[in-house]
Amino acid sequence: MLRDAVVCLCTLALVGALAAARGQPVERGSANGPILSQKPCAFGLYEEQPAFTRRFYSKEEYDSAKSSADTECFRITYRSDGLRVVGFLVKPQANGARRYPVIIYNRGGFLDRGKIDTWNLIDFERLSEEGFVVLASQYRGNDGGEGRDEVGGGDLDDVVNLLQVAEMLPYADTKNVFMYGLSRGGMMTFLAMKQGLRVNAAAVVGAVYDIEAFGRRAPGILGEATALMPDYRSHGLSALKERSAINWPEKIDAPLLMLHGGDDDEVPATEALAFATKLSMLKKTYEFVIYANDVHEVENNRRDRDARIISWFRRYIR
Repeated sequence: MLRDAVVCLCTLALVGALAAARGQPVERGSANGPILSQKPCAFGLYEEQPAFTRRFYSKEEYDSAKSSADTECFRITYRSDGLRVVGFLVKPQANGARRYPVIIYNRGGFLDRGKIDTWNLIDFERLSEEGFVVLASQYRGNDGGEGRDEVGGGDLDDVVNLLQVAEMLPYADTKNVFMYGLSRGGMMTFLAMKQGLRVNAAAVVGAVYDIEAFGRRAPGILGEATALMPDYRSHGLSALKERSAINWPEKIDAPLLMLHGGDDDEVPATEALAFATKLSMLKKTYEFVIYANDVHEVENNRRDRDARIISWFRRYIR
């Protein structure tokens, strides 16, 4: 364990069973889930990558992921509510009839802000090398996909429908499905649980727990986000409360790993601590880790971050 990690652990009995996954009306004649197209991930040259990637990932790590002989990485287009939605699939190299547990990864941000980039693919490669199939969505309306990102509205179906993608993959073990969310993706993870999505366990990094509080810190970003929410125009702040897990911690019905950077300048660790306190009062199963002097994505301690996520998910494989 790294010396800068301050760890709060609480493992208590998990109460109740999860309900069936949410469904939404779909376009007549269309089906959810099928992969409509796939092509190998495009990494490009290391020197051409964004500053964030070059800051936290060495050229050796980048080139290793780019040419990995142990995993396969694909950019996919899949069907969700009659829309063509862009996503990614990273899997271990085929090994006979073996099936691998599934991680559904929920990205942060909205539109081009926070969309899945090469540094995410490096992380996905690491998870896949440990024996997981990773499925991730850019959400509708993003990166060339159809529809409109509603920041926790209809785009939640793009997360749910990845389960149907997984069910069509012969190497995916859909009895063992996990969810991993970063930032806004943490919100999407909580919303999926609230709607009854069945997962064995979940992990969130720098999760957004309270959108109203986030808006007080970053009103400009909140303004951009609420402009995408059709229900905000009619329901105002109640639309934000419905997206904020701080208001309904009782809906978290899967073992939850919460990882947070102590120097997160987007979501303060105190909000994660407040949510962990509510989970503790409800006797939920969770583990909470604060990394001192680390950033929103917990990149300074990403090896420990990833090891904890892998260990947490393996703990709940059936």
